[in-house]
Amino acid sequence: MSGPQDNLSKELVDEMQAIFGKHPGYRTTHAKGLLVEGTFTPTQHAQTLSTAAHFNQASTPVVARFSVGGGIPHIPDVDNNATPKGIAIRFHTGHDTHTDLISHSFNGFATRNGEDFLTFLQLLQAVNVAEFLLKQAKEKGGDYSKEQENYNKAQAAFGAFLATHPSAAKFVTSPKPNPFNYGTITYYEPNTHVLTNKEGKVTNVRYRLDPADGDHLYTDPEQLKKLPASYLEDDLQQRFPSKPIVLTIQAHIASPDDVLDDATVPYKSTTFVPVGKLEINKVADDNVARQKEIAFSPSPDKGGIKGIASSQDPLIQARKGVYWISADQRRHEKQVE
Repeated sequence: MSGPQDNLSKELVDEMQAIFGKHPGYRTTHAKGLLVEGTFTPTQHAQTLSTAAHFNQASTPVVARFSVGGGIPHIPDVDNNATPKGIAIRFHTGHDTHTDLISHSFNGFATRNGEDFLTFLQLLQAVNVAEFLLKQAKEKGGDYSKEQENYNKAQAAFGAFLATHPSAAKFVTSPKPNPFNYGTITYYEPNTHVLTNKEGKVTNVRYRLDPADGDHLYTDPEQLKKLPASYLEDDLQQRFPSKPIVLTIQAHIASPDDVLDDATVPYKSTTFVPVGKLEINKVADDNVARQKEIAFSPSPDKGGIKGIASSQDPLIQARKGVYWISADQRRHEKQVE
């Protein structure tokens, strides 16, 4: 790996590991998760958008990974740092081809590009460190005015960044929803993908994954306190095969005036086309070993599929590098519980 983009991806990985800690054998972010399996069945509308195999064949096997946010492998599911919830999906379109769709429960992304996200992480970490040192100083007793001043400065710098980056402010201050299970929350794919159909027509889309049973979230703090630390994974282990998780994948079609290269700007378009049903009905065997090996990609065409391509969204390149580095690290590490 070489070049400015690769250096940026490495800095992003380093900063996230500074915030969450380095956990050998685990993903840098969305460290806590479980691999599952199922089937994707396309609608008739799907083939009008793309020549991609999974949009045109009767059904396609999938491997997916449900996860909670953050880089701590054993974080309680209801912790605010375990947001957003996520699902990464690999559609196995042929013997040696696939395409990935990566989505989370936050509609959008904190920043437009990797450089801004790095600044966001650095300022957040500065607040965390200053807060830790202030707490230590208070516990020791005596004068802690210097630590208080440093903490105030760190908070002010982070606040100034959020004031000029409304999407980051929204990411920090928005509700941290906890679903009844992984199948009762809506997921959003934040980056534009470019679809091409058999007539050569190009359509720009983002995806929304709607739970078939609707959104159902815990709203009572007292209920949250009673939930097991891994209640979401516990549900996955118990529900299959009698209670599959079903999500409808909707293609959000961009209009001519929509912004295609900025994940922080929602489409103005109100056109959604259902492209298929995702049915998850099994926890994958050999979960720990397979999780270390599988590396989902934000670039939908990386697996060799035709009819789908990445857009020019700069965030895709930064995320692709982060995923690659994280995958390479965990494959060469022994997982430590």
